Amino acid sequence: MEGQSPPVVQRLETGIAGFDRVLGGGLPKGRSVLINGESGTGKSVLLNEFIYHGVTRFNQPGVIIACEEPPEAIRLNVGGFGWDYAALESGGTEQLALLDLAPFHGELESVEAEEQCSLIPLVDTIIRTVERLKAERVAIDGMASLFDRFASQRAVRHAFLLLSQRLGDRGVTTLFSCSKVDGSSAISKYGLEEFIADGVVELSKVPGERRTVRQLVVHKLRGLDYLSGRVEFEISKNGLEVFPLIPLLERVAGVHLDTRKAFGIPPFDAMLRGGLPEGHVALISGNTGAGKSTFGLHFVQAGLQAGEASVYVSIEEAGAQLQVAAGSFGWDFSAAERQGRLLFIDVPFADIRSDQVLYQIVNGVNRIGAKRLVVDSISALLSIGMNARQHRLFMEQLVSFCKSQGITVVLLYAVGGAFGVPEAPVAITAARFSSVVDAIILSRSMERHYHLERMLSIVKMRGSGFDSRQFHYEITEHGIEIGSPWAD
Repeated sequence: MEGQSPPVVQRLETGIAGFDRVLGGGLPKGRSVLINGESGTGKSVLLNEFIYHGVTRFNQPGVIIACEEPPEAIRLNVGGFGWDYAALESGGTEQLALLDLAPFHGELESVEAEEQCSLIPLVDTIIRTVERLKAERVAIDGMASLFDRFASQRAVRHAFLLLSQRLGDRGVTTLFSCSKVDGSSAISKYGLEEFIADGVVELSKVPGERRTVRQLVVHKLRGLDYLSGRVEFEISKNGLEVFPLIPLLERVAGVHLDTRKAFGIPPFDAMLRGGLPEGHVALISGNTGAGKSTFGLHFVQAGLQAGEASVYVSIEEAGAQLQVAAGSFGWDFSAAERQGRLLFIDVPFADIRSDQVLYQIVNGVNRIGAKRLVVDSISALLSIGMNARQHRLFMEQLVSFCKSQGITVVLLYAVGGAFGVPEAPVAITAARFSSVVDAIILSRSMERHYHLERMLSIVKMRGSGFDSRQFHYEITEHGIEIGSPWAD
């Protein structure tokens, strides 16, 4: 009929951090999606978290059918994530049901090559449970243990359709998990599940230096858009954390040259004509001992005094150590943390992934409403395996996000050379930072007449004047103190 919009597939949020972003907003509502992967990739965790968030966050009752584990084992396993299934199964309103397959083992053992009818009692029980709870979500974990009983692909196809169609007829969104053969390049074990299901998500893992590196990829989501390509995730104490690629945004929004973000070091702020312009990205480079982290801590402290929340990303030194350093200058960062005005993000030095770091930054900034960000240090990303292209993309994504939000950023960058920094301009140019950042500040620690001296200079500040002279500075019990201009 004219004037009517065509029907569209609705989405159902999973509630899993980052996963819904990969899915473009959620799973196709009322349809079946296959989650596959080798043993130990996290399939069961994903299915259980899908059900748990449905009950606790969206008030959508759920049913779990574990084909390879008894209900007691499931309750014990998810308890490690803080999910109390027993409480959800009992109480005034039953919101969760764990279906025990033990009563059906006799029927399942008798299934023959071309026979599906023995699954009907199990399917009928699932449907009755769904109707009793008014369930909107179902998770069937370990389907391979059922399908292995069939001797032909035709029988497997009929069994899968029997389950998915009867659940779909009731508007239930269903996740099936099925293990693939370890080492196989095939998407699914039987080579046909992906054609029957409305969506297919594959989980994988590879050993890293110190931890398992996990990835997922959406192969199919019928009728819906999604983020393609492999996306990294972790299994943490809270469940799955997925780290989708942060999109490049138009660099509009929050750059205000008239609003300055001070460091709280009066002579240095005077060199900057009052501080960094709001929304600018500044790079502070220096060799070992130049005090780069101290500049970063100053920037955070000045922000807290101005009532602005800050995020400090630490790659080379733990946030707890930085808080101790701040305390030596008389700054109580622990109080700001408790008040939700300061967040330290500790990035593991081994097996670091740019998407994960970016996602943690975006989440942290959004969570506390941060207006200032320090990354300590951006050079560490290169030194621990990120190639030049990945590093450049990371910088572009980070800068794009921060500018779109009006966040003022200080990036710390370590350069080589024990004394003096002849490598600094070359390193910055080689990394092509000049076109990405708005300001470049050089700090130097050098030996002069058998005495260690430090020198500071501003090389660039886009859209603003600055003092181009070189200045002496020291690190004292009060932090950075700027001295007189440098004179040979």
